[in-house]
Amino acid sequence: MKLYKQIHQQARNISDLDKQAAEALLWKLLCYAPKVPLRMVHEQLLKKAENFQLPVPDTYFSGEELIFNGFKWGNGTKKILITHGWSSKAADFSVLIESLLTEDNVQVIAFDAPGNGSSGGELSNLILYIEAIKQIIDKFGQPDVLIGHSLGALANMITLDQLQVVPQLLISIAPVIRLQALFDNIMNAVNIPDEMRSSFFVTFEATFRRPVTDFDLDNYYHFSPEMQHWIAYDEDDLMVDSTYLKEFLHVRPWIDVTNYKGVGHEKLIRHIPLLNELKSKMPSL
Repeated sequence: MKLYKQIHQQARNISDLDKQAAEALLWKLLCYAPKVPLRMVHEQLLKKAENFQLPVPDTYFSGEELIFNGFKWGNGTKKILITHGWSSKAADFSVLIESLLTEDNVQVIAFDAPGNGSSGGELSNLILYIEAIKQIIDKFGQPDVLIGHSLGALANMITLDQLQVVPQLLISIAPVIRLQALFDNIMNAVNIPDEMRSSFFVTFEATFRRPVTDFDLDNYYHFSPEMQHWIAYDEDDLMVDSTYLKEFLHVRPWIDVTNYKGVGHEKLIRHIPLLNELKSKMPSL
């Protein structure tokens, strides 16, 4: 957390830096995920898990192969895969995972995305999330239930589209709809000047060989109304602007939606009413 706080403090004075230093700082601001220590409840949950490690190529940052850590509980035939959000980790879903493990015949899989939690990597990005999900599906098979929070929800849906895989139930909690909007919210918090933002998105396009708008969820959501999809969100969410979610849902009225107004972006995954509703969806499997 110390480095994360330093990055944010420096970003507030980014106008004092030359162009090259400012650009490097913006990449850290947007792609560095702080490593928050595990709490006791997290450690106890992870001790119950079967640990695994898988590799992913870090094509756009280090150019190296990164190893990420995963965790599996249970050996049931109902596979549930959980993908955490930005600056998070598998153990942050401890309340949900413990609740899911009370279900019969389940296998719960979660992981720390590259650059997050206990996994390797200095910086992270959406593509690393996607590649990690693909590796897990390749190793353990297609999930029956796929749960994602925030950036993890976006990564889930892009992965499903790319693999042409349709789970029996897809659950998206506070999903990111537009990656650029997420970046803008982060930059808003430290008052990054408009000209520096514009310059960053030009550099982003050169780095990833596509504009940031290519990662809008509308470009990847091609699922039919027959797929069960439940979205839980908070319309007052300060991290993910619900305006874009409402636009997304307007043209997809068949998606099941619940608004947990006032809960907060990070607290949604621990909100008991939400978790109870989530579990109520499970018997349909």
